[in-house]
This record gives sequence, C-alpha cells and structure tokens, in this order.
Amino acid sequence: MEEQSTASQPSPVDLAVSRVAGALQALGPDCSVQAHAAYVEAVVPVSTLEEAARILKTDLGYVLLSMVTAIDLPESIEVVYLAYALDHANGVLLKTSLPREELPGCPTLTGVWRGAEFQEREVYDLMGVNFLGHPDMTRILTEDDFPGHPLRKDFSIEPDYVLMRHLRFGVEGQLTPDAESEPANEGHRPR
Repeated sequence: MEEQSTASQPSPVDLAVSRVAGALQALGPDCSVQAHAAYVEAVVPVSTLEEAARILKTDLGYVLLSMVTAIDLPESIEVVYLAYALDHANGVLLKTSLPREELPGCPTLTGVWRGAEFQEREVYDLMGVNFLGHPDMTRILTEDDFPGHPLRKDFSIEPDYVLMRHLRFGVEGQLTPDAESEPANEGHRPR
C-alpha cells in the first residue's frame, strides 16, 4: 500500500500572508507580515506606510478601507488600517508605530483610500495623531478648542471645564457675556 501524504494544505489566511509578504518584500526588511486570526497583519515603518498601502490597493486589490484606528500603548501609538479585497476573504491589518508624543506625525492615506478622510479625522480628534497632508485635519467629534484628545491614556481635563457649550453660561437664559445687554427672547427655548 502506498502511504498517503499527510502534508496539510495551506489555509486561506496562509495563502494571503504569502501573497502580501511577497508584494511588500520590496519595502525592505523592516516590514513584517504574519497571520493574525483570520487577518493578515502587515507591520511597516511609518516611512513606508503610504507605499505599502498603494501596493495593497493597486497590486493586490485591497480597495475597501473598512477601518482606521489607533492604539495607545505604553511606549508608542500604533495606527491601524483595515482593508479588504473584494475577491479575498481575509482582510489586511496595516499597522505602523508612532512615537508617544503630543501630536505624532503620520502620513495620510487619503490619496490611497478616499474613505480614510473621515476616519483619520476621528483618530486625530480622539487620539491626537496628526495625519500629514490630510485635506481637512480638523476635529470631528469634539469642539475645536477642546483641551487634549480624550482616548489617550494620559488625557486629563480640568474639573471646571464645561463639556456642553450651551451649559457654559447657564441653563436658564443661555446667556452669553454679551447677551446680557440684549433683551431676552421669551419665546426662544434652547435645544
């Protein structure tokens, strides 16, 4: 009797890891690609982030950007992009590490995935990552003068800071310092 081969076939995620690793190997030895559950995890230096994203999109078909987020680690801030290809089941987690400073710089990927525009603004607002070259790097969830970035572990706020602008000058009349000289509008009710 012939012995049957007991060698296992590579899983779909292993095939995706091989495909992504082959495409990103030109970026140098600082890029690492490995399986992470049902995802491909590609960790690249910040200097090659945009080039890696272009390779993923144009060469491998990862055209759908699903998520942009950041992770506050003790030594660094990690920026994570999750992209999918429509003909592959396994998404790619494209990651890069930034120094743990007040506004670490990261190149924007809005030129690669237009959907990054809104999500990078959210990461800027909540985590304090400055996406260099972004078309509209303004806050999206907090006020323009909000002090700090609320999802950072080192975030703190003064106890007397009023989060809701309409409460800053009192609930009753919604008076602003210059509104005291104007007659009160009795029919107006704040929303």
